[in-house]
Amino acid sequence: MQSTLPDYRFSKLRFYTPTGVTGVRLEGQNIVGTWRQPVGRYYGERDKTVAERFANWGWEPERIAEFTKKYGPLGPGPYQSGDNPFEFHFPLDSWTQNQWEFRKVWASIRRGATRRTQLLEIGAVEIRNGWLHFGCGSLWDFMTLELLVKSEKVRFCKRSGCEHPYFIAQHGKERYCSTDCANWAQSKWKKQWHETQRQQRLKKGR
Repeated sequence: MQSTLPDYRFSKLRFYTPTGVTGVRLEGQNIVGTWRQPVGRYYGERDKTVAERFANWGWEPERIAEFTKKYGPLGPGPYQSGDNPFEFHFPLDSWTQNQWEFRKVWASIRRGATRRTQLLEIGAVEIRNGWLHFGCGSLWDFMTLELLVKSEKVRFCKRSGCEHPYFIAQHGKERYCSTDCANWAQSKWKKQWHETQRQQRLKKGR
């Protein structure tokens, strides 16, 4: 990703979110945990974005705890709130509500409304080895940027009943989230084609 600086030079841009939590657990209807010290940086993965994983994640309390153990709370990051900024807690229903809201963001970007005016919290900005590093204030902001920088590839899987329909395409023509869903579509098309051929033969036989 590139960004135009005020002096009209181009700079390579990377963005990251705080990472590293411990002691994540369920306490009643809440998730509680602690940020590790020192806090690390998460720049994403090559195979799949956190945005995709979050949009498709299950709602069971254990699943929400599992997501938090791996990626941390949705926000805010450490140093930004509370008497002890390294401790965090949030109710389960706030996580599910945030997921619904994120799915709305996904749908709006898919429709072409890129929401570029959305406010993002900045944790830090620095230049390293020719790269401008943008520190997101929360995991939510990080996932939003993941969608915005790939807005042309944001997709919904065309397979009816797909359990993980939110995906980011690798190329412009992808319509299905996985090989399994693509094979399902091809199998369905073949069945329809063979049925059409059978009906035509029956008509000719009459």
